[in-house]
Amino acid sequence: MRSCRTVTFSKLRACPSSGALLRYHEKALSGETRRLVNDHVSSCDFCGAELQLLSKFPPEGAPTFQPVRMPWQLYRLAKDLLTFSTGDISRTVEAIYETRNLTLTDA
Repeated sequence: MRSCRTVTFSKLRACPSSGALLRYHEKALSGETRRLVNDHVSSCDFCGAELQLLSKFPPEGAPTFQPVRMPWQLYRLAKDLLTFSTGDISRTVEAIYETRNLTLTDA
């Protein structure tokens, strides 16, 4: 149960998107994603209310979503790219192109 202090009723960064909630309602999410959204909706008043609204008044012309499994190679690449620091990226680019720092005399 929530405390007596005022709690902001709004969507937070950790909340699933409206599209994810709509796919959850349509049972178009699979496995772990469905469980995560279910756990979140049960503990987040805002998302619970949004899910209720979407289930009663779905957007007109909303496409039906079919879950697609991302190829593991693409998932791994995206994960590697998103976890790199900027220093790692610049070192990787230098290693790929074997670049060296240019000076004014090189121009």
